[in-house]
Amino acid sequence: MAEGGLAQYLLHKAAAMAAAAARYKHGDDARETISAECTSSDLTGVRRIRIRDFQLISDSGPGFGGFSLGPSSPELLLGVLASCLTHTYLIGAANRGIALDSINVRFEAENNDARLLGLETADPAVPFNMRAFVRVESPAPTADVAALHDYVEQSCPLTRIIREPQRVEIHTS
Repeated sequence: MAEGGLAQYLLHKAAAMAAAAARYKHGDDARETISAECTSSDLTGVRRIRIRDFQLISDSGPGFGGFSLGPSSPELLLGVLASCLTHTYLIGAANRGIALDSINVRFEAENNDARLLGLETADPAVPFNMRAFVRVESPAPTADVAALHDYVEQSCPLTRIIREPQRVEIHTS
């Protein structure tokens, strides 16, 4: 491990989060509107996703007429869940002063797009049997790491939205 590495980052993160919390009088003051936009408009059919100044590309495999130019939407979902779970570990470790050498999160799910092809299946029409595999390397006591796992399981906002769905409004024009 490089000197400083993740442990140094966690010190920086803890200070930044404390400074951000000090700026707000109330938790509602931290609310912000976030957005992502997706456009498809060319011969490849790829979906160009724009988030702030970043662009990602999503595409289907050949079975759905895609060219495998990027991850599919269900794969992006798993990547986003893995990123959020990892970030929640970093937040929890920074808040609790738990040193981490590394964190690795792998999300897996079953996916069956048969219904989109007009085929019957007993499988759900959404990714299902989602599971996360987490590996934490830390010099911290086992009890501290176990408490961190509990915190993350209860606190990760995007795994919670999967468990506790929110209403989504679709506005068309």
